[in-house]
Amino acid sequence: MFEVRMPKFGLSMEEGTVTKWFKKVGDFVKKGEPLVEVESEKIINALESPYEGILVEIKVQEGESAKVGEVIALIGEEVGKEEGATKEEPKTEETLILASPAAKRLAKEYGIDLSKIKGTGPNGRITESDVLAYIETQGKKESPKSRKIPLDPLRKRIIDNLVKSYRDSVLVTNVTKVDVTEIVNLKKELPEITLTAFFVKIVSSVLKEFPRFNAHFDGSVIEEFDDVNVGVAFDTGDGLIVPVIKDSYNKSLLEIKDTLNQIKEKVKSKSLSVDDLSNSTFTITNLGMLRTDFFTPVLNGNEVAILGIGRIEEMPLVFEGEIKIRSVAYFSLSYDHRVIDGALAARFLGRLAEVIEKGSLLKEVLKI
Repeated sequence: MFEVRMPKFGLSMEEGTVTKWFKKVGDFVKKGEPLVEVESEKIINALESPYEGILVEIKVQEGESAKVGEVIALIGEEVGKEEGATKEEPKTEETLILASPAAKRLAKEYGIDLSKIKGTGPNGRITESDVLAYIETQGKKESPKSRKIPLDPLRKRIIDNLVKSYRDSVLVTNVTKVDVTEIVNLKKELPEITLTAFFVKIVSSVLKEFPRFNAHFDGSVIEEFDDVNVGVAFDTGDGLIVPVIKDSYNKSLLEIKDTLNQIKEKVKSKSLSVDDLSNSTFTITNLGMLRTDFFTPVLNGNEVAILGIGRIEEMPLVFEGEIKIRSVAYFSLSYDHRVIDGALAARFLGRLAEVIEKGSLLKEVLKI
């Protein structure tokens, strides 16, 4: 009997969600033939069968998730190949209960005896939904009218990342108000360049001055990177994904603009690859277009900092000794306080504001 395990697609993958089985139990499977479709890192990957034989059991059904390395299916050799096979051991009561890994985890968490639950899955298999329904019946008979919305794989992945970020880091956020009038004026001169492209180029430059922010932390080792790879959060409508602009420090403003356009098209066509979403060293998330003034962004993966940018508003400011109408936005820097002190974070934000607010310095950084 061969075990098919959840593969690891991408360095940061910890769990995958089965979106489609190409075979059903009892089907013959050839080695190298597509067996199952798995969603990981917010993209779809097809797993080819590592073995040849009969698909004996599917342990993780479509829509269910499993940790990397967890058994998701069993493939047996063709009948007759093992004439000398020993007699099967009698099955215990526990093995006679067919249940998905998610259902078993939930039942264990609530101390529920799975033998009391009637499964609705294939061959009477108990699913996570069956366990949830059982839990609900143990509560009050009368409850307010409601509807249940099952989590799609993308939302589940987002939830897992958020929980990991809050659990594994000491998250602190510094906020500062920045006069972005110089960028707004440059945008009028260069309408083809997006504000995000300006911010990626500027932040990449400041990260070179503050290498501690261009880093990962795994809980024991701080890894500072020479290359600057800025992740940019994109709203898909179903959730946030973070494609990466590789080597953004050495890219020109036009190259960054072109890369962002390519990413935008891939997001629309849902054709992002694992490489497009991998190896970011710092992330920018801009909610300005959604009428958000400021917010506290959550760290992306093992990164130690993330920059949130709010909407740009015109407001009166004292500028060069006079009250003038200027374009202003709030910048929120969230960081892992275990590796970055508040004073260093303040200096990073201060330098970022200085580059943005001084026209001559801004043009020097943007190389225009």
